[in-house]
Amino acid sequence: MTTTRDEITINIGNLIGQAANASTDTWDYVAYVFSYEGNGLIGGQALLYKDRNQIKLLTRPIRKELRTNFLRLREITRVDGDDYWIRCLAVVKNEGKKFKMLFEFDDASRWEITPANARDAYKIVIGDVFPEALE
Repeated sequence: MTTTRDEITINIGNLIGQAANASTDTWDYVAYVFSYEGNGLIGGQALLYKDRNQIKLLTRPIRKELRTNFLRLREITRVDGDDYWIRCLAVVKNEGKKFKMLFEFDDASRWEITPANARDAYKIVIGDVFPEALE
């Protein structure tokens, strides 16, 4: 049986939502930034927020399955003749259980959180997907 794009997308949302629920009782947004850096190198950044404050997100139990799903999604969403996407931002809004994904094809630093921009992580990641969260 072949897994569809929609099934993989839903599974990614469920995995990061489950990780958020396992990490804390209450949260507003959970995000995962998946990066494909070439030559098989992959990375990920997990972010969990309550009242705009970051909380530690426990991803170890889901990390392998999550990365496998992102790699499968990357393969099946590629359009013949076009480049693969290199970064994917997946965000779940706890209220209403809303889930959105954005893809980046060119800028390898998009949604990258570093010590230099860590104070703006909420705005960079959550605000890009759910701009109403910045109001």
